[in-house]
Amino acid sequence: MWVTSEDNNSPIVEYIVYYTESSADDPDELFEAARMPTTRELSPGSRLETLVRTNPWVEYTFYVVARNAIGMSDKASHDDDGNPAICFTEQTAPKSNPQDVCVRLGRPNQLVIIWKVSHVVSQ
Repeated sequence: MWVTSEDNNSPIVEYIVYYTESSADDPDELFEAARMPTTRELSPGSRLETLVRTNPWVEYTFYVVARNAIGMSDKASHDDDGNPAICFTEQTAPKSNPQDVCVRLGRPNQLVIIWKVSHVVSQ
């Protein structure tokens, strides 16, 4: 959720929500999460929100950009108190089993178990 601000005398036509995620190959890469066209003129202080699909055990940083006829705003990512818009998603149980599980005898009283790690991320 975020709160709208002044439009500087050019009505805002849409808000765009971006995020970075710690599990990405490039953790600084921006992903677009949502575009929210404004269907009516909003007064400063209006509250807006959108839902974003996330994955477990990831740190997200969110940014909001406003667009009007003049152009795009800077990325907003802090609340009025200066706190960054960061969230951490919780861990979850695996969605798939390990693959190619093999068992072999090692030394006496030793059993060696080998498997391929599954990299399936739930969506």
